[in-house]
This record gives sequence, C-alpha cells and structure tokens, in this order.
Amino acid sequence: MAASSNESQGLKIAVAVFVTLTVILAVTSYFLYSSYSRSEGLLASEADKASKAQRNADEALNQYDEIRKTVGTKAAEFDSAKTEVAKHLKTVDERLAAVVNSVNAAVARAQAVESFRKEPNKNYISALDRLVELMENLALVDAELAANEDALKKNLESATSVAKQQIDVQAKSADDAKADLEAEHNKHEQERQVLLTKVDQLTTDLDQARTEIANLTTQLRQVKDEDTTRISQLTAIVRQIRDQAEQKENVLDRPDGKITYVDFGTNEVHVNVTRSQGARPQMKMTIFDANAPGIPTEKPKGNIVLTQVGDKFSIGQIVKTNSPIEPMRVGDIVYSPTWSPNDPMKFALIGKIDVNRDGKDDRDDLKRMIQAAGGIVEYDLPPPNSGKESGKLSALVAWYVTDDPKERPPLREVYEGNKSDNSIAAEALFQQRFGEVIKEARLLGIRPMSLGRLLAYLGYDMNVPVVGQAEGVNAPALRRLTEPKPKSDAQKAAEAAEEAPTP
Repeated sequence: MAASSNESQGLKIAVAVFVTLTVILAVTSYFLYSSYSRSEGLLASEADKASKAQRNADEALNQYDEIRKTVGTKAAEFDSAKTEVAKHLKTVDERLAAVVNSVNAAVARAQAVESFRKEPNKNYISALDRLVELMENLALVDAELAANEDALKKNLESATSVAKQQIDVQAKSADDAKADLEAEHNKHEQERQVLLTKVDQLTTDLDQARTEIANLTTQLRQVKDEDTTRISQLTAIVRQIRDQAEQKENVLDRPDGKITYVDFGTNEVHVNVTRSQGARPQMKMTIFDANAPGIPTEKPKGNIVLTQVGDKFSIGQIVKTNSPIEPMRVGDIVYSPTWSPNDPMKFALIGKIDVNRDGKDDRDDLKRMIQAAGGIVEYDLPPPNSGKESGKLSALVAWYVTDDPKERPPLREVYEGNKSDNSIAAEALFQQRFGEVIKEARLLGIRPMSLGRLLAYLGYDMNVPVVGQAEGVNAPALRRLTEPKPKSDAQKAAEAAEEAPTP
C-alpha cells in the first residue's frame, strides 16, 4: 500500500509539473505573439506615416509649381522666382509714382483757383483773364486725366486678357501634369506590384534552393563520411594483406618465369617471358635455384639481361654468376624485384639514396636500374638541393625505399662545409616531411624495403658502372652477337665421324 501511495503521489507531482510547464509555455508564447503583433503594427504605422509625408511633399511641390505658373514667373527655383516678383513690383511702384506726380501737378494747377479767390487787388478784366486761365488749366487736367484713365483702362484690359490667357494655359498645363502624374503613379504602382510579386517568387525559390543545398550538403557529408570509412576499411584490408605477405616475404609466391635453355658456350639462356607480358630488351633479372624455398637476399645464382624478346620466349645474356659450382640450369627461377608479368612493380623513393656509398645522392641511377628491370618509380621525395617532390603515394605502390646510413655507411667521409641558416631550415622542413611521408606510407599499407636489399635483387655490383637506359636496340646486331660461332671444317668432320654408323 505504501508503494502504491508513493507511485500515485509521484504521478500527481509529474502531472502538476507538466501542467505548470504547459501553462508557462502558453503564457510565454502569448506574450511573444503579442510583442510581435505590436511590433508589426508599429512598423505598418511608421510605413503609413512615411508614405503620407512623401505624398504631402509631392503635393506641396505640385502646388508650388501651379502658383509659380499662375503668377507668371519664368524662374523655377524659389529664390529666383522671388527676385523676379520683387523686380516686377518695383517697376509697378515706379509707374504709380509717375502717375502720382502727374496728378499732383494737375492738382497744383487746379489749386490756383483758390489763390485767385483770395487775391486782394482783382478787377473784372483781370478776373476774366484769370478765370480763362483757370478754365484752361482745368480743361488740360480733365483731358490729361481722361487720357490717363483711358490708357490705364486699356492697360488693365490688356493685362487682364494676358493674365487670363496665361492662367488658362497654366491651368491646362496643371491639369495635364496632374493627369500625367496620376498615370505615371499608376504605372509605377503596377510595376511595383509586379516587382513585389517577383521578389516573393524569388524569395520562395531562394528558400527552396537553400533547402536543397542544405539537403545536398548533408547527403555530400554522408557520402564523404561513407567514402572515408570505406577507404579506411580498404586501406586496413590492404595493410593486413601486405602484412601477411611480409610475414612470408622469404617465400617466392609466384616466379616471374623459368629458364628453358642454357648455352654456356655463348653464355646465354632462354626464358619463358614474352613480349605480351610486358618484357622488353635490356631488362635485368635475377636467377634463383629451382628448389629455393624463397628469395634469400644474399644467395641468388646470378643475373641476366634480356637481349631479345619474342612472342614465345626471350633470350638473355648471363652478366654475372655468383658461384661457379652453382651454375644456371634449366628450370631455375627467373625473378625481377620491379617487374611481374602484366603488372609492373611500383616504388616510392624517400630520402637520400646513396647507391655507391660515396656520400652523394644517386637516385637517378637507381631510377634507371628500376626502369631497366621493368619497374616504375611512382613517388619521389629527394633531400634538399637534390630535386623536388614528385608523384603521389597510393595503395598501388608496393614498396617504399629508404637508405639507412647506419646500415650502409659511406665508404669515406664527405665534408659538407658550414651550413647556412637557410640550409638548416630546409633540412628541418625535409625531416618533418620525411616523417609525414613515412607515416602516410604505413597508413596506406606500403611495405618498406631497404636500399641494400633492393640493390641485391637488382644484381647491383659496385665495380660495374651503372649505364643509362637504352634508347634503341639494334636487333640484327644483337642477333649476330648472340648467334653460335660458325664451326670449322675439322669440327664438322669430327661430328660427321661421330654420327657415322660403326661397322
């Protein structure tokens, strides 16, 4: 009962916590939505205010143009129009001042009547003369006023007519401008709606493209991870297979060929390697005993060089026999450390290669020997001042070759002089790169081979100079050199006597 009560109380607490979290989430969502709605309303309000302000500014500019055209100013700018109006007002003031002066003169002449009335010594004759003079002055004043009134009336009518025509023209221009403005506004509004539709469509397309890019990026990452995993698995398999092969490296898995004929008189042998297998003249090959359980580094029988390569067999010249009591025989194994039928062996040279132990780099000589034996140098990392890094490491490379100075020290010391700072820095970078390449080769499952072991397989002799690769082979000359010597008459007679039946 106690356990059931505890479980029920725990369930109630869990439900209460769940309800509380749900209420908190709902309240938070409500406030966030309210804040978003207020922000959106403020944004719309500010946008309307900006639009109204722009419309008011446009309307004020249009009203200014209408007033300017109604007034008749030629200048478009406010200051220039103001100056033009002030100049015209000054001209009007000057004309009015001239009219006032004329009226004042006429009034002054008219005021002579008052002076006549107040004269103390006037008589009938002088009074008549004075009255006639006053009447003349009044007539002249009336005539001048009438003329001025008529001229002023004509000027006012002309100005009114011109002003009315200008007002009509300006009103028509204002109506046309207003119609053009409304048409242009409608046109821009339509274009704006079209652009907004295009923007919405482009935004939708962009969102879809971003979604597709994200999906493709995820798929690419997955494929890359799968490829990396697969490559790691395959590299591990290759490394495991090569480790197993390295454990049995003293056993000859598959001979490259066998000797089918030996002629000690011409010092040549026939081997069952052919042109279709990739063999070519000047290839150097090593001979091992037919019953040898493996490939002892120090116990080959000798070396041969192919002089003729045919479709059914090839002819090789014996260049070295290690032991006269163990000559080459039919059935002996033909082996090349850098070539196998239809599959040339690939090598990587790493670091300094001192073939003749003189303290100098001899990688070019080793390359020529490997190529002469049918192999390929796939990757090369020379030391400083001996060339540049070339090629690429891959799992297809069978061996990486290094020269250990402790195993094969130079026969004489080589004085290198004082090294500069640049040389020391270059040597440090090379040592770093050397370690990286060795690590990469091991990860790829490439097996190591020392230079001494490779030279033993290639049949290298320090007393014999290394020749370059032959650029061409004179087949008729080689055939004449390898043909059996012609027999003398005495030898022919002896052979005939031996073949003759015994009575």
